[in-house]
Amino acid sequence: MRKSINFILVLVVILMGIQEISYSQSVWSTRYIGNIGGNYLRRVQFVNSLTGYSGGGNGIFVKTTDGGDTWNTINIGASNFISSIFFVNQSTGYVGSTAFNIKKTTDGGNSWTTQPIAATNYTADLYFINDQTGFAAGHGGQIFKTVNGGTNWVNIAPTSIAWGEVQFLNENTGWILSDMDLYKTTNGGLNWTSILHNSASQLGYFQDYCFVDQLTGYVTIPSGIAKTINGGESWSFKTIPISTPMAIKFLNNNVGWCVGYSGSNAIITATANGGTNWVTQATELNNIYYDISFINTNSGWATGNSIISFTGNGGLVSVSTVSTNVPVAYSLQQNYPNPFNPTTKISFDIKNSTFASLKVYDMTGKEVKILVNENIAAGSYEISFNASEFNSGVYFYTLKTNDFTETKKMMLVK
Repeated sequence: MRKSINFILVLVVILMGIQEISYSQSVWSTRYIGNIGGNYLRRVQFVNSLTGYSGGGNGIFVKTTDGGDTWNTINIGASNFISSIFFVNQSTGYVGSTAFNIKKTTDGGNSWTTQPIAATNYTADLYFINDQTGFAAGHGGQIFKTVNGGTNWVNIAPTSIAWGEVQFLNENTGWILSDMDLYKTTNGGLNWTSILHNSASQLGYFQDYCFVDQLTGYVTIPSGIAKTINGGESWSFKTIPISTPMAIKFLNNNVGWCVGYSGSNAIITATANGGTNWVTQATELNNIYYDISFINTNSGWATGNSIISFTGNGGLVSVSTVSTNVPVAYSLQQNYPNPFNPTTKISFDIKNSTFASLKVYDMTGKEVKILVNENIAAGSYEISFNASEFNSGVYFYTLKTNDFTETKKMMLVK
């Protein structure tokens, strides 16, 4: 069974003084993958709602055919760190590793062949436009291209730059990321031009990016994102509730997710308005999220240290007008029902925009759950807390802002 790690959040915020936005956040569930020996899962990709693949440390590679409820280890014939995964469909896929080679399967991972590639360092990323044409970004400063399904790989851009993520919209237009630059090509990778430069690390190192079309794209920076709506000619910057974002995914111009970590906690955050506002959907204590995969606006998976988290509703609903009332004071309400089993609702009011945390503690004072830990606008909030992972007993929940702190008691009876 998956372990529930999140809540339902109804958020009321004032928009332009007359409207408010309602977000209904998803329940993310986490499965601890016990058969990978504590290794972290650096990559994840789902090709449909049932079939997905993930890989990471020491050659660990796992597959699910039931949407992530169960995962089976697959031997791909490599003990090196798996650094990239790309499946064209549920049968044909490619895996890159620190062994400086690429593995290919045409039967869903049952058997693998090693493809020849003259890499001088590990394959940082893979991207295929179709079953024949694909690209491989080498951390040794190389970009390889194949037009025959990987039978031959040609180095089309030898440089001294350590390349990272690669993405193509079609055979001509694509992007590739390094620590310090985002490059664009319009001729299939023969020539590349920098469209975002990180001068003197002023933006921090780039980790990931995502383009939804030729004009709109996003790049992760420490505690934020850079966004363009004109193909990279200019960029705007937004903060997000993650200090170290590791992966970003947008399905359209509005809906997207970003995963990473802040301090020692893994975080999933989402936006419904193109990155203007972000809301924390999940927090996993003492972990890191490295990658995320969505097949539609509902079904998504995120990977971390021995964990794979899943959501079945994406966590975002349409923007709607719900109220124009602003709370006159901070308040924390008694949970209802109380006692409860296993879910209960917690309501609170925020008078002014502020950083707020809502945390759950056990009888010993140990923090057991983070429900809210971010900057939020003035408004009224309601959270459904799922305690199915906890034992019966008395628990405390504390709302804390810059100007307000209150604690209440609740009882879980199973």
